This record gives sequence, structure tokens and C-alpha cells, in this order.
Amino acid sequence: MRKSNIAYRNVLLASVLAVGGLSLSACATEDYVNKQVATVNARVDQTDSRLGALEGRVNEVSQKADGAMSAAQQAGSAAQQAGSAAQAASADAARANGRLDKVEAEVAHLEHHHAHKTWRDVSQRKSHSKKAHSKKSHSKKAAKKG
Repeated sequence: MRKSNIAYRNVLLASVLAVGGLSLSACATEDYVNKQVATVNARVDQTDSRLGALEGRVNEVSQKADGAMSAAQQAGSAAQQAGSAAQAASADAARANGRLDKVEAEVAHLEHHHAHKTWRDVSQRKSHSKKAHSKKSHSKKAAKKG
């Protein structure tokens, strides 16, 4: 950036000298030309200092933008991880709900027997039917043997 400012200053100085030289047609004194060149140099120096300040601000803003981009990328990565975790949790919840549905059916069946006080009857019927079944099969085996 500084090289272009120096080149700009040289071109501006040459133009001022050329315009000044042509307009004065050899009537200009060296003192007059020096004053004009000093004025132009002061303006160029002022513009150069403003440009330097702007360069500093641009660099500062660029660094802040880079930091914001990095933070946004990290936030995006964290959001993707959170989304994956949420999907896994949703799948786990669906499996747990399926198992819960099965358990609820079993509990409802047990509550029904408890409410109607048929639990003992059910257990006796099962053992009674097992005994009856084993007596029948035992008597059939005895009849075949005999």
C-alpha cells in the first residue's frame, strides 16, 4: 500500500509541477513552486495518514470477522452433535415406550385378576388342569400296559 502512495505522490507532484509550470510560463519563481509543492505534499501526507488509519481498522474488522466465522463454525458443529444426540435419544425413547406398552398390558392383566380376586383361581386351575392332564395320561398308559 505504501508503494502505491509514493507513486501517487510522485504523479501528483509531477502534475502540479507541469500545470504550474505551464500556467506561469516561466514567470513562476522557485519560491512559488516550492510553496505549491509543499501544499500538495501536505495533502498527500494527510491522505497517507488517513489511509494508514483505515488500513488498521480494516485489519481489525477482518480479524473480528475471522473470529466470528470460527465461532459460527464451532456452533454449527455443536448443533450437529446435539442433533445426533437428540436422534439417538428419540430412538431410545421409542424402544423404551415399546417395552413399556408390553409391561402395561401385563400389569393390566394382573390388576384385572387382583380386582376380581381370581388370581388364586387361575393358579389353581393351571395346577388342577396339569394334575388332571397327568392323571389322564397316566391312566391311558396304564390301560395300554394292561
